[in-house]
Amino acid sequence: MEFRVLGPLEVQALGHTLALGGFKQRAVLGLLLLRANQVVATSELLRALWPDEHRPATARKILQNAVSGLRTALARAHGRNAPAQLLTRAPGYVLRLPADSLDVSRFDQRVAEGRAQLEAGRPRHAAELLREALREWRGPVLSDLVEQGIDWPEMARLRQLRLDAMEFRFAAELQCGHHQAVLGELITLTAAEPLRERLQGQLMLALYRCGRQAEALAAFTSLRRTLDEEYGLEPSRELQSLQQRILRHDPGLVLAAPAAQEHLPDLVAAGRAVPTAPVTAVAEPVGSPPGGAPAAGSPLRPAVAPARPAAASAAPAGPTAATAPERVRRAEADGPTSERRDVAVLLVRASVRPSGGHAGAGAQDALLHDAMSTATESIAAHGGLVVGSLGQVWAALFGLRDDTRSAGPDAVRAALAVRDRLAGRPDLTVSAVVTTGGMLIRRSPEGPDSAVSAVGVLLDTARHMLAEVPHGRVYVGGRVVTDTEDRIAYQRVAGGRSTGHGLYEALAPRPRRAPAAGTGHHEREHELTVLTGLLAHSRHRRVPYLLTVLGGPGSGKSRLLTEFAGRAGATDDTLVLRPAFGGPTAPAAALLDAWRAAGRPRTAVSADAALAALVRSVAGPGPDADPLLRAVLAPDGSLPGASAPAGTALGCWARVLPAAARRRPVVLCVDDVHLAPDPVRDWLEALAGSATDAPLLVVACARPELLGQRPMWGVGQHGASTISLASLPEPRRLPANQSAVPPPRERLVVLRPDSSCAQLLAM
Repeated sequence: MEFRVLGPLEVQALGHTLALGGFKQRAVLGLLLLRANQVVATSELLRALWPDEHRPATARKILQNAVSGLRTALARAHGRNAPAQLLTRAPGYVLRLPADSLDVSRFDQRVAEGRAQLEAGRPRHAAELLREALREWRGPVLSDLVEQGIDWPEMARLRQLRLDAMEFRFAAELQCGHHQAVLGELITLTAAEPLRERLQGQLMLALYRCGRQAEALAAFTSLRRTLDEEYGLEPSRELQSLQQRILRHDPGLVLAAPAAQEHLPDLVAAGRAVPTAPVTAVAEPVGSPPGGAPAAGSPLRPAVAPARPAAASAAPAGPTAATAPERVRRAEADGPTSERRDVAVLLVRASVRPSGGHAGAGAQDALLHDAMSTATESIAAHGGLVVGSLGQVWAALFGLRDDTRSAGPDAVRAALAVRDRLAGRPDLTVSAVVTTGGMLIRRSPEGPDSAVSAVGVLLDTARHMLAEVPHGRVYVGGRVVTDTEDRIAYQRVAGGRSTGHGLYEALAPRPRRAPAAGTGHHEREHELTVLTGLLAHSRHRRVPYLLTVLGGPGSGKSRLLTEFAGRAGATDDTLVLRPAFGGPTAPAAALLDAWRAAGRPRTAVSADAALAALVRSVAGPGPDADPLLRAVLAPDGSLPGASAPAGTALGCWARVLPAAARRRPVVLCVDDVHLAPDPVRDWLEALAGSATDAPLLVVACARPELLGQRPMWGVGQHGASTISLASLPEPRRLPANQSAVPPPRERLVVLRPDSSCAQLLAM
């Protein structure tokens, strides 16, 4: 008799598959098999089958009937001498069976043997054993029970063991020189498990050995960006070491001769790193004195410092060398300090016009130096610090001081000031970009502006944004707009995807005005509170919700939507999508664009990979996923055979978005719904009404004529409501020749019994 749980639940006896009865009976057997040869308490079985609040009064009787049915099925297969026996043992039941009759036991045994072979330096035998172990898997653990809502901790443990076994197998295959054979599996698995650093290192090594070194470095950059943006972490020392070895084309990364392959060390063989000196990489200005402030205009470069072994570090390096303990004490007493903080990054790019008459390189350098001096003055006037340059690009940081200055507005005002001061130069073209986020700042003890270096993916993000900025423009990211739109005037840039909320062009500072009495920092603070509360309700109850925001021209509904999207997306645990359904783009293509834009730390390619992994989790890894993939990832027919009608593609998204919401809350912000096609409006209503167990909030902004077009919009849905916005009052403007009249001073009037009317009027 053979029991299988690594896939759909199956019991094989004498070449036939046993009939196991209904769902409850199969679930009892599944849990007993996951804890084979262990006593499982009746109370644990009851909790596994029913939540406490939904447990029927007859639950124990149902459980006893299920156990009785399983005993009957096992007895029919092998009689009383069956190798597997379901016994009653206080305080519950135990399923006794031979170890080799359960696929989990065979899997564990082969994995242990494979790891032992790998540690002994025999990767070929290890790869064979690990492949044999993984062949026991026919799909997700108890996949037939999972479809009906079962998810026990034992199943999560097996999933992790399978991933560990795959990593050991990849390590063995890479040592055997099979990097091309496993590359496809590594790409797919790292897309599904983007935070497993061991897998990412194996992917980098396989890509490098396949001659795709740029993609290997891109994989490292993508992981580093994800770790930094979501958790404030840096990749492990082993991965950083591998990146540096790829950059310098370390010969040790190339596979050794076949005779020596059995003992070739690998990045992740047996859980150990490649024996190499670990490095620490930071972006540090060149030309700065050690521990001092960076010189203005000095280029940012990676500073690589190999970590020396303890014995070598303790040995004196020369007559004036200090011992290791002394160096540690000096570093603690006088060395720079590090902290992670939110800053604003300003990148300015200046170029000499070809027709400017500056033919010589020396004349061009002098012109750029003069322009940089002008820019440095404007940046310093707004509280920023120029930390370095690379060619014609200058980098400045805002928010280094521990005061109340706001980094975002100061950086944007400085960028506009630099643009305006250099715009009158006929021999120069200038463009700039501003973005905000967290970075690791190293300071020297001299003062708050003595930043030794700034480390983080924020510089990479700003550099990618700068590539999209035309001459004479200042672009910012969506988070900057959210923080500064009350002080700076912006307009949306079509097609910008460098940040999670697109690109915006900064036009000019808004005139300062005092807020009206009784108002907050946003005119729609009350409505924002309602939206935030609905998101919390959807998140807590794990239910979908449709909120319709109605308002005429000038009511500020679009700005309200932008403000709420910025607040909801400020933390990475919420996915905010803003598709543009009213434009010429097809609805499914607009959803794909919104998905790509929402993955702030990712590129469009990695966002597509994450979307593909999500689609496969919905449809399964088989051929059923292919039509869904084509409809979602290629709504314009750019993939072979991908010609899905708009309705079909939207239907596919109706399956994908709830699945995404079950992983983390999803907010779908849609503006101008009154202009959207009828299929889109039908889809929005159905999406919010049909999703189950999914924190999915749909915010639909429209003009009041939507109710004239769709009188029954949202009617009858349990989770649906509507709020109406009145037009915002315009501030009263005084004539140019009239000054504001101060309000009259308050007077205290005391009435006495003998006061006459004349006396009262005189007051």
